[in-house]
Formats: sequence, C-alpha cells, structure tokens
Amino acid sequence: YYNRSMTEATPSHERQQAWRAIGLFLLILVVLSAIINVVMVQRGGATLLIITAMMWVPGIAALLSCRILKRPVASMPWGFGEWRWNVLAWALPIMFGLAMYLPVWLFGLGGSAFGNPDTIAAWTKEMTGGEPNAAGAIAYVLLLGTIGIVVSASRALGEEIGWRGFLIWEMHKVMPFWAVGIVSGLIWCVWHWPAIILLDYNSGAGNPTLSLLLFTIGIVPHSIVYAYLTFRSKSLWPAVILHASHNLFIQQVFSPITVQGESTNVYIGEFGVMLPIVGWILAAYFLWRARREGIA
Repeated sequence: YYNRSMTEATPSHERQQAWRAIGLFLLILVVLSAIINVVMVQRGGATLLIITAMMWVPGIAALLSCRILKRPVASMPWGFGEWRWNVLAWALPIMFGLAMYLPVWLFGLGGSAFGNPDTIAAWTKEMTGGEPNAAGAIAYVLLLGTIGIVVSASRALGEEIGWRGFLIWEMHKVMPFWAVGIVSGLIWCVWHWPAIILLDYNSGAGNPTLSLLLFTIGIVPHSIVYAYLTFRSKSLWPAVILHASHNLFIQQVFSPITVQGESTNVYIGEFGVMLPIVGWILAAYFLWRARREGIA
C-alpha cells in the first residue's frame, strides 16, 4: 500500500480515501492529545511518563486509523531500508547543531560561550563520579549519542509512526512533496502549541508570541528533511533516528554545554533564531534533491 511510486499519479478514488484517512487521523489525534493536555494543565506541568504518553499519541492515532480503515498495520513502512539513510539521520543533528551553535560560541552572541563548567561537572560525575575533566565529559557524550539514542528513539517512535509512518504518505497522494513537508510540519508544530502556550515547554526569548513564532518557523523546514528521508528510504526509521538524535544533541548536548549569557536563549535551542536560519537552508537543499531525484 505504501510502495506506490512517488511519480505515479494517484487515482481519484484513492485521493478520496487519502483525504478520509487524513481526516480520521487528525480527529483521533486531536481527541487523544486534548485528553493529555488537560491532564498536564491540571497538574501544572508534565512528567517524563506523561511526555512519553503524549509523544505516542500520533502513533496510536495512526494505528487506530489503520484499524478503522481496515488496513494492515504491516503495510506501513516498517523496513529499515538502506542503512546510509539511518546513518545520515543520526549525523544530521550534529552537523546542523554545529552550524547553529558555533557562531553563538565564537561571537559570544547573547553573552554565550562554549564549555559550561556545571555541565562538564555533571557529565563527568555521571561517568566517573570524580572531578570535572574533559575525558569524562567526552565519554558521556559518546555514550549518550550511541546507547542513549535507543532511549530517545523509544519516545520518538511514537510520534514518527504517526507523522512519517502514516500522515505524510496519505498527504503525498493529494499534494506535491514541498506541500507535504510544509503542511505536515505546520500540523506537527500546532500539535506542540498547547504545551508551549499553557505549560513550561518554552525556553525561548521570554515573549510567548515570539517564542511560538520562532519555534514554528524553525521546525517546519525540518519536516521537509524528515519527509525527504522517509520517501527516499521508503522507511519511517530514518525519521525516528533523526528525531531521537535531534532531541539528544540539541537538547542534551549543545544547549547544556553553552554558557548562558543574558540573552543566550534568543539564539539557541528550538526557540532561538539560529534554528530557523539553519533549518531553511537545510530544507532548500533537500527540496532541491527531492526535485532532482523525482520525488514530486
């Protein structure tokens, strides 16, 4: 079912079925997400368990949609495909993370610098229990970026079954690749909005409206990258690995190792100005590749 050629025209009846599948998925997504958002608002925040439950909502919505539409779950793109796409997915957050953070460190943007001593101490203690040192910190990052990816992927899988295992394949039957990337990215962002607006999922510039804007225009282009890797590999696993690697390296390596100045948060992380800049450059490259490789 999900192996249709990217350049093959979709018959009208399949387009109707695709719109029905998209609508059903979004309906289930909204209902289940609303329930968890209410729980988070009532308790005034989220625990790791609640966050994990929320991240699995898109996956559950996709699986329920398959069940209701009488589609075999096995028809989804579960295969690993070529490993080069999985390796690229793991490495991309390191590359665009360096592109984001190196200017911040080198030019001291917002009063920032590289080498937060508290972070180095915490990483070293985690590994050796001893005094802060570079070797212990490096060992921690290596372990986090390899074994830690498994833990991160267990949560990212929940989202990616929904977004890149189900939704974008249905969307690609009724819209071109560039629209799939942008529209699915907007849906992905809007799904995060309640936590940003109502809870503490916001480490941005202090202005909620600006933080929401920067988050949205920063995440949408990355959705184009996710869509490219998924369609090119015919597998949801590169998206899972990319999502897990992004969460690890951006949230748990690059941001913590940055010495925080008075306005560092304006530049770094998922609510800073560097993510949109790097994200849209990356998106332009993968849009060009998609066009060149026939992913219409």
